[in-house]
Amino acid sequence: MTGTDSHEIVAPLLGAWALDACPPGDDGLVREHLDRCDICAGEARTLRETAAELGGTHRRPPAGLAARLRSAAPARRRPAPPAPGYAQPYAAQVAALDLLLTGLDDDHWGRIAAYGEWSVHDLLAHLTATDSLIAAALGVTVEPPLAPGSDPESRTREVLNFARSRTAEQARRTWRAQAEALCGALLAGPAPTGTIAAGWDMPVPDALVARAFETWIHSEDIGGVLARPTVAPLPEHLNPMADLAVRTLPLATATRVTAPEGRHVRLNLTGPGGGTWTVPVTPPAPGSTPPASLVPDAEVTADIVEFCRLVGDRRRPDQLSVSIAGDTRLGLEWLAAAPALAVP
Repeated sequence: MTGTDSHEIVAPLLGAWALDACPPGDDGLVREHLDRCDICAGEARTLRETAAELGGTHRRPPAGLAARLRSAAPARRRPAPPAPGYAQPYAAQVAALDLLLTGLDDDHWGRIAAYGEWSVHDLLAHLTATDSLIAAALGVTVEPPLAPGSDPESRTREVLNFARSRTAEQARRTWRAQAEALCGALLAGPAPTGTIAAGWDMPVPDALVARAFETWIHSEDIGGVLARPTVAPLPEHLNPMADLAVRTLPLATATRVTAPEGRHVRLNLTGPGGGTWTVPVTPPAPGSTPPASLVPDAEVTADIVEFCRLVGDRRRPDQLSVSIAGDTRLGLEWLAAAPALAVP
């Protein structure tokens, strides 16, 4: 088990670990992760204390419970698909969502999770559809076959109709198998060159980061409606998600900010995986970067996880704890435009 999927995998293991019911390999993974993750360490302490309080003889677990947990845990958890470095954020989110979908009944699959009409089943079909545009371009066989000229909207309609004719578990297996085949195709050779149409034309590595971003956002949609916990991506996965968002934002802000020409925003994202970007309000010329000496018109500081949720249209600007220096109006308009690229 590598750091790629440890954070997404450890959180669901904490309950078994608190009962000393983790298999030996998972026990070591949990202990190693707790040494560097304060959030999981705090949760583990709470669970251990609760387990101790319930440890009286009249409340001891039934005989053989630990053994049953040990045998069941590997069957309920599948590791992230092997993938090249640039696709590991996507692979990790696939594993996290797959775990979240474990053991759902028909009621769970049918709950409305996003956009006022899409159920958990429908959201998975949408992810399958958009992933399939990349998979098919890499030579992976997709189901149903990709029609010429498909775009995310038309492909989603096609896959939704197909998925609704099948059980949710069949749809889940199709999605997971496609994701694994996609990652396998990426491993088969060097990073593909050129661009791929996945919402708009972008290099394949960027397209995989975009798929990781959307899979995480919809995992939180699903976790929210099911009242199941989710875990934010690893810092090394959050950073490329934020970077991709920052690089694409000028497509939205150019038409939504007053007098945007020649203006720049300096974005400081705090927390693990954060960083600082100087962002032009209008799309820059290809290959150009702002000079290091450039003085931005506005400076915006926010938490990286919350900023990514804003870009994913799961937060409003007024819900963020954000500070703005310089041109406050520019900063507010820029934040208000951030969710504009988040479309179903």
